Amino acid sequence: MRDLLSIFKKEKSDGGLSRSGRQLQKRYKCFQKILSETNAVLEIMADMEEKVTGEYLFDMQYVRSNLRVIYHKVPLIIECLNKISEGKYVELNNVLKRVESEIQAILSRQRKTESISKGTVNKGVGKDTNLPRVKSPAPLKGHKVLIDSGVIVCKGVGTGNAFTVNKEADLTRFPDGAVLIAKNTAPEFVTVMNKAAAIVTDAGSASGYMVSLARQFRVPTIVNTKVATKLITNGLEITVDAFNGNIYEGRVDAVIELEQIRDNLFKDTHIFEILDEVLKKIVPLHLVHPGGTRLKPELCKTLHDITFLAHEVSMDEMFKISRGPDVKEGEAVKLDSKIPTDIYMIDLDGGIDNRLKSIISDNIRSVPMNAFLKGMMAMKWPGPRPVNAKGFASAVADIALKTSHPRDKVWGKSFALISGEYMNFCIRLGYHLSTVEAYAGENIDHNYIRFHFMGGGASLDRRLRRTRFIEEILEKLDFKVDKSGDVLNARINRYDKSAVEGKLNILGRLAVYTKQLDMVMFSDACVDYCIQDFVRYCDSR
Repeated sequence: MRDLLSIFKKEKSDGGLSRSGRQLQKRYKCFQKILSETNAVLEIMADMEEKVTGEYLFDMQYVRSNLRVIYHKVPLIIECLNKISEGKYVELNNVLKRVESEIQAILSRQRKTESISKGTVNKGVGKDTNLPRVKSPAPLKGHKVLIDSGVIVCKGVGTGNAFTVNKEADLTRFPDGAVLIAKNTAPEFVTVMNKAAAIVTDAGSASGYMVSLARQFRVPTIVNTKVATKLITNGLEITVDAFNGNIYEGRVDAVIELEQIRDNLFKDTHIFEILDEVLKKIVPLHLVHPGGTRLKPELCKTLHDITFLAHEVSMDEMFKISRGPDVKEGEAVKLDSKIPTDIYMIDLDGGIDNRLKSIISDNIRSVPMNAFLKGMMAMKWPGPRPVNAKGFASAVADIALKTSHPRDKVWGKSFALISGEYMNFCIRLGYHLSTVEAYAGENIDHNYIRFHFMGGGASLDRRLRRTRFIEEILEKLDFKVDKSGDVLNARINRYDKSAVEGKLNILGRLAVYTKQLDMVMFSDACVDYCIQDFVRYCDSR
């Protein structure tokens, strides 16, 4: 096996970083830029959509100033995406030019229009102060309020029976007129938005992709309530007041009647018509549809499509880098710990507080990496699993047949790319490979976890049982899971930093628990036992 550390020494520059190390840092900086600029554009879009409700005054200066900011940020997003992806998405520049031309054609038809109301016009750019966290406004007396917290992202009133969505498959059973209750937002909810009376979630933010879709469908929506799935039982009739931020038990006619008398005072004005038409070129999201997500430049029709594609593709590209060639020639230091596997770390930006040849966990400044390692170190590492003769023979035979698996791939080193808020950890434990990527910062819109798992030394049936075990544990953690054979991919988005840290801690425990677990998965009963055992162990700690 090549001596990776000798490569690092040869390639170090005077500044202390290897060529490949600098390249990794540049890619990470571009990724951070995409996250921040995309979030800024989404906040402006959310604010402009809020104006279309007709409750807030604005003028053409507001429209043009927001467009100037968007026109500045979207090219930066495209430029960074192409740096990360090695120029795969240059076609997005042509898409941007086309959309800008279409918007300009709309504005050129606009005749000089006076401000709707001089002196009271909001000319601010970006996130509007009228979209705050709800601060428990006084509810109607005589009615039980279940929830008075959260973020209103689409105003309105909806009433119906609560329907809890835990998995994407639940959407196929969503009834007409129900109120969708979920732990987090998901673009896939678009498949039932034409039937939903309202949407309420535990987590989420005002600038997420799902909430933009909810605004397009005019579905009253409150996100980030923290407690919706705990306090609202499936089938309970509720009334969602997404004007004042209250969710009532039962049908509350007084709230419903209040919405019916509200009207958009400015919908017939010329300036409103212009903004409405411009937004059709900015906000609609065409890359999310009932069949799945389509990330192709030629399918982008709006500025939202461009930013959505850049955000999703940049995460895909970053997810791959811990197994890419640059990592093997990067700036790595070895972690000195009680974990019985070799872990090397590459500091992308503020993840390690020194540049020694080896570090201990106290030297790590990465929020997600620390959370994951604490989970790993909290577990008692298993020795060789107690297997029967058949199980051992299965593993030996499988390894013998896989001549493409060299020894260094089976027992290779694990690499982590880290920054203060980011980690991309490629873990090799025994005969399986898993990758955990996470961002855990103060901005909820940036935060996510992605998880990939594959491999094993046992026969296929036992590997499949282990994959089923991992799938069920991840679903209990609210991950969206995609499984194909013994390969599993999972992800969550838009949880606050503490929630991401908690989930990473459990993922660290899971990485240890599943080491060689396929060797003992000789029946489905073993899967059920291990699920209960792991949950019980985590609950006791």
